[in-house]
Amino acid sequence: TRTIASAMFGVGLAAACSRVPAVGTIEILLSDHREAIGDFERLTVEVERVDLHTAGSPTEQGWIELSPQVARVDLTQVVGEASLSILRQPVRAGSYDAVRLVLSGASGALKEGGEVQFGELSQADRIEFEVPGGGLASILLDLVVQSDDDHPGGSYEILLIEARQVGER
Repeated sequence: TRTIASAMFGVGLAAACSRVPAVGTIEILLSDHREAIGDFERLTVEVERVDLHTAGSPTEQGWIELSPQVARVDLTQVVGEASLSILRQPVRAGSYDAVRLVLSGASGALKEGGEVQFGELSQADRIEFEVPGGGLASILLDLVVQSDDDHPGGSYEILLIEARQVGER
């Protein structure tokens, strides 16, 4: 009877394990496109979170909120080909179709003197990608700092211009 009970326990355990969804790893990298970032001595963004949208879900549903391990990034240090990994964590393996970056704010020191404060930013970009079970998907979020100083009352603006999948690092 003990052997039968042990065998039944093993079968039950195997069945329970087979229902566990596959897990992969998502990595989010941040970079800055070279527009007006050259005006800054320092420009630190505060990353509140990064959201992934599950493919096939309605637009306002299916978002998975992820907290970054690196929440403060000086964009002057990640210009051009440079990037910084801000998040690397396990998520459910499967298909995703968008990434949303949420910044709680930013502040910068201009090379010519003065400070610039930025408000909150929540911007999404469509990108279709797979997080493979047991594997890694790396997504680069490319930001751009634009200058509107040639317009009356103009200042600077931070935008998410592209999300793209990059090779394994």
